[in-house]
Formats: sequence, structure tokens, C-alpha cells
Amino acid sequence: MDFYMSGLRYMSRVALIVTCLAFFSDDIVTGQAGSGIQKEIKQNDEIAEKYLKEGNLAEAAKYFNKSAYLLRNHNQNEKAAGYYQRILEINNQLGNQKGSLVTYNNLGMIYLDLEQYDKALSYLQKGLEISNKIDTKEGIISSVSNVAVALQGLGRYQESNERLESAIQMAKDINNLKLLRRCYGITYENYDKLGQSDKSYQYFDLYSSLDKEIKRQEMKQVKEEAETEVHKAQSEKQLTETELRLKKAELEVTADSLVKAEKLTREQKLELDVKNAEIREKDALLRLKNLRIRFFTIGLIVLLTFLVLLTLLLIKLRIANRQIRSQRDMLDLQNKNITASIRYAMTIQQAMLPDENILNRLFESFIIYMPKDIVSGDFYWFSGFDEKIIKRNSLFIAVVDCTGHGVPGAFMSMIGNRLLNEIVSERQVHDPKEILELLNNEVRIALRQEQTDNNDGMDLLLCRFEIKKDNNLGITFSGAKRTLYILRNENKELICLHGERKSIGGIGEKKESLEFTNQELTLHQGDIIYMLTDGIVDQNGPDRKRFGSKKVEELITNLGDKPMDQQREIFTETLADFMGKEAQRDDITIIGLKVKKV
Repeated sequence: MDFYMSGLRYMSRVALIVTCLAFFSDDIVTGQAGSGIQKEIKQNDEIAEKYLKEGNLAEAAKYFNKSAYLLRNHNQNEKAAGYYQRILEINNQLGNQKGSLVTYNNLGMIYLDLEQYDKALSYLQKGLEISNKIDTKEGIISSVSNVAVALQGLGRYQESNERLESAIQMAKDINNLKLLRRCYGITYENYDKLGQSDKSYQYFDLYSSLDKEIKRQEMKQVKEEAETEVHKAQSEKQLTETELRLKKAELEVTADSLVKAEKLTREQKLELDVKNAEIREKDALLRLKNLRIRFFTIGLIVLLTFLVLLTLLLIKLRIANRQIRSQRDMLDLQNKNITASIRYAMTIQQAMLPDENILNRLFESFIIYMPKDIVSGDFYWFSGFDEKIIKRNSLFIAVVDCTGHGVPGAFMSMIGNRLLNEIVSERQVHDPKEILELLNNEVRIALRQEQTDNNDGMDLLLCRFEIKKDNNLGITFSGAKRTLYILRNENKELICLHGERKSIGGIGEKKESLEFTNQELTLHQGDIIYMLTDGIVDQNGPDRKRFGSKKVEELITNLGDKPMDQQREIFTETLADFMGKEAQRDDITIIGLKVKKV
């Protein structure tokens, strides 16, 4: 994620250094691998076109499928989808329903990976229709669960669960524990998204129980296979021992024969031994002398060779150590310069954050701002009560979560901050939904997303507060993938206003079809508004479970009667206790606003 902001030259230099250090080696490897893939795909295409000209559609589909498989394994999903479309046309011409089923499922899984859930659902449903006609029960269950995942991605959680009911029953009928585990897992996630914690926990328990049973059976199978291999080895050992006993018996017979032959020739050998003994003694003395001379010469050569090699090795080692120290010193210097620049960028970023005192006219407040790294992809923004807007008694507050964190996220936060100031303060646009629409367009233009593959952006909450004629405080809310929490003072009711399922920036058919909307409420003295990014929701504890939206809502409800300073401490302590020794996963920003008497 590369983001740039005019006027900050030192930040550009930092981004260039970080990008070079992080991706230099990867670019080389990717380039070499990409060249090999393109060569193989070209060969496959040439063979496939040859078979098409000969009318051999089945063989042509086979080589197109090889190219699609290569592209998909290297994350080139869009190109892989094009090949699968050609394969689908061939299968339809051949009337190959089984091939069409596999191709529909491949296309569906590609668009699931690309988060284009509408397309994924269309292909997976066509695959399910064929599966119901020709496939086994295992295949039908797998197709139903894939359709359920696509529905989940579209936010149609209840419909996804309804599809899964039949799949769960079929999996129980054929006692396929792995498919049943998958269905339970998807159902558990749907109920979690729907906020039905009881059912979510119920299906999570079923999922966990099946997971443990499957792992137990797998361990049992591994153990049985190991025991079979041990039994086989023992049998082979017994056979080898039998063969050794037979060989030993043969050797004993041979030894007896040799003893008899030795007795017959012993007398003749005694005469020869006496004569040969004298000759051997003389030869032994001569060989011993020659051997000593040879050992001494070889030892001297080896010692000299060893000393020469040791000297050369020491010289090379000293040169290598000198080079390593030089490179280490250079890397240390570069690291210090980069860290110093990033820390200076943190100072700039924090200086751009608004003064909390702006809120004192209308609210008692607290702000929790916890970047994951030195700089942050989160930021908060205020505008209002200046010379132009004070006439309308309006105050704008936004909490923004940019794509990523660290240096890339910080670049994006600067773009977002500048565009919000330009739209609200300079262009004088005061309708929240229009502000978000303009911000969406400006981000796409700034990142040239229509001409590039860049799909980054930001999620945010934007609120406009206005003092009404009856001295009540009106709020107009518009959001992009974020939820605004309002705790009523009168009855402690927690109201959740959900933003649109659309981010600021990025491309895609789903994003184009959605529009931002306004939601309006009247606030009274003592009502509390909570604006937060998803950093606290997605934070995991030592048990790998997320903090979650449910825990956030319970915490907000329990904090309603406490002063805002104390609420800040409780939020921070609760999060720290939940995290334990786990590292912070993302930037965390929380703003609490308690309405004063207007």
C-alpha cells in the first residue's frame, strides 16, 4: 500500500527506503517465477489451440485447465477465471455435466477469494443444480456449504443457515464428520454475525466437539498404521533371523571340511613354512623400513598442506568479518535513520490530530488513541464552531480506520485528513452522506484506482451535531462499514446505528451499487455516543478468541453511569486484561462523548 501526500518530501524518502528494503528480494523471485509460468501457459495454449482446430475439445479443455490451475496457484485469479470460462463453454458443448460441475465450483471459489460474492453465488448455485442431479451426497453437501459461504459474504446470514440445515442433516445421515464440522463452523459464524450469541455458542460447541473427535480418529488411524508397519518389520526380522541360522549351519559344515583338509596338508606346509618364515622375516623388515619413510613423507606433506589452507582460511575469514562489520554498521545506520524519520512522522501525524478541547462546548469526553506501530492508520477529525460554520451551530466529528497500519496506513490517514478538511471547510459541504460520497470519489482519484489494481481505502463514522431551536442536540450520522453506539441516559437503552456495507475508496460492482445514507436522532442531556474503529473488536486474547462486538456492547452498557475519565481507564484496563501477553493486532481508536446541558 503506497500512499503519498504532496508537501511532505521527507515522508516520501522514508516510504521509498522502506519499500526497497521490504520488497527488493521478493521482486526478483516473483519475476523469475512469473517468467516460467508464462512460458508454460503459452505452451499449454498452443497445444490447446491445436486440439481445437482438430475438433478434439476434450483434450483442449485439459490443457486450458492446466493453465488455469497454474494461474490460480500463483494468485492470478482474474486470469484463471477467464480460462475456466472457456473450459465451461467446451464442457457445455460436449454435454459433460461432471466437467461443468467442477468448473462452476472452481469459478465460484475464485470469486469467493476475490470477495465478489454475487458472482461466486451465481456460479456455485449452478454447480449445486448439477450436483443435485449427478453427484454423491458428499458432493451435494460440499456444494451447499459453498453456497452458504457466498451467502455469508453477502450478509444474508439467515438464508445461509437455512441452506445449511439440509446439508447438516445429509452429513448426519452418511456420518461424514468432516463435512458436518464445516457446516457447523459456517453456521456458528452466521449466528455470531447476527448477534445471536446463544445459538452461536451452541454451534461452536458442536464444531469444537466434532473437531476433537476427527483429530482423535486421525490419531487412532496413524497409530494403527504405525502398529501395522511395526508388525511387518517384526515379521521381516524373524525371516532374516531364520536365514541367518541356515547360513550359520552351512558355514559350520564348510568349516568342518576345511579342518579335515588342513589336517591332510599340515605336514607338507610345515616344511614350506620353515623356509618361507626366513624369507618373510627379511621382507617384513624391508617393508617396515619403507613404510616408515612413506608415512613420514606423507605426514610432512599433509602438515604443510594443512598449514597453507589454514593460513588462506584465516585470511578469508578476516576479510569476511571486515565486510560483515561494514554491512552491519551500514544497516544499523539505515535503520536508525528510518526509525528517526518515522518517529518524526509520528510527531507530524499527532500534530494534525485536533484538540480535544473543541468538544468541551457540547460534551464531556474521552479519547483512546493506541497506534499498533510508531505511526497509525487510524485518525480522528473535528470541524466546526469556526467563523463560517458557527452560524449553523454545527460540529463535525469523524473517526477513521485506513487500510493497513504503520507507514502505509499513516500515508492514507494524511490523505483522508486533507480531503475531509477540503470537502467540509473549503467546499462547505455539510451533508454527511454527500461528504462520504465526495470523499469516496476523491480517494479513488488520488490513488488512481480506475487505472491501477489499487483497492485500498478507509472505513469511518461521520457525525454532524447541531443545536436545535428547542435546545436539544440533533445528530446526523453516516458511516462506511462502522457502527455508531448511543447509550440513552433515560432508560439505558443501547442504540446501534450501522453504516453502509461499503468502504471509502476501492473498486468493485458491489461498491458501485451502494449509496451512503443519513440517519438522524435527537440527543438529550446525559446521552453518551461511542465512536470506535475495529481494532478493539478484532483484538484476540491468549485463547485466540476475539474481543468481539458483543463484549464491546456489554462493556458500554455497564459503563453508562460512570464519569468519562473513569470510563477511559476501564476501557484501557479491560482491553489490557483481555490481551494478556498477546501483541496488539491493529490500531485502536475509541471516542466517548457525553452530552452536556445545551
